[in-house]
Amino acid sequence: MIFADATSPYHEAKFVIAGVPYEDKEMSFRKGTSKAPDYIRELSYNYESYDIFTGVDLTLAFMHDAGNFSIEDAKKFVENAIKDGKVPIIIGGAHSITPHIVPYNEIDGVVILDAHADFRDEYLGDKNSHACATRRIFEKVGMDGVISIGIRSMSKEEKEEAEKLGFRYYTARQFSLELVDEIKYERVYLSIDMDVFDPCYASGVSNPEPFGLGYEVFDFIEKIAPNVVAMDIVETSPPYDDGKTGLLAAKILTNFVAWKSFI
Repeated sequence: MIFADATSPYHEAKFVIAGVPYEDKEMSFRKGTSKAPDYIRELSYNYESYDIFTGVDLTLAFMHDAGNFSIEDAKKFVENAIKDGKVPIIIGGAHSITPHIVPYNEIDGVVILDAHADFRDEYLGDKNSHACATRRIFEKVGMDGVISIGIRSMSKEEKEEAEKLGFRYYTARQFSLELVDEIKYERVYLSIDMDVFDPCYASGVSNPEPFGLGYEVFDFIEKIAPNVVAMDIVETSPPYDDGKTGLLAAKILTNFVAWKSFI
């Protein structure tokens, strides 16, 4: 199954979709994110192909679904897609995929929407855990190359390390659309962990965290979309979902394509 309306051949496509059905051997709470790419594809057929707010017909938006990839192959896919002038959209999978697939040489910075800091140096002995994703990115791009938004959970050690190293983050209480104006990256890699939403909107995630964000996340993505050259949507856990989380993830993708097409 391919994502709805993603029927264009690769060479004609402006947007290219790939799934990375990977999750850590030891997830910190719930397993199941490896099932998300195909699950989100299935739910994408719930939506109309026409976006009434932009007037974009998604059947004419030149989307291509390339199928599922390993982390290693997804990295090459993203890099090649950007060089080919396309916008890659990756459906995870756990957040641990992100540090490996960010096209560091093709972007100015990484923007992360997440409930968790993910700034541990290691978790359960694993430096590549989803709980270390932002820390690994930070090590690649430095304090000026990554910013996290929506945070409402971190360990004491993470907070101390963040302050010592200069990791920039905004809590869910500090969220506002004006934050986009403070992001000076011209070429953005956007990583959306679905647990940035409050569980009342998206309960089917690996690590649900109360007091999260709502539909204002869509407003944020719309505002930053002009600068996004690649993105991922991660941490949906189908075994714990009642459909809401997967539907939101699919809607993020379709809305993003409509917004980018409308620019």
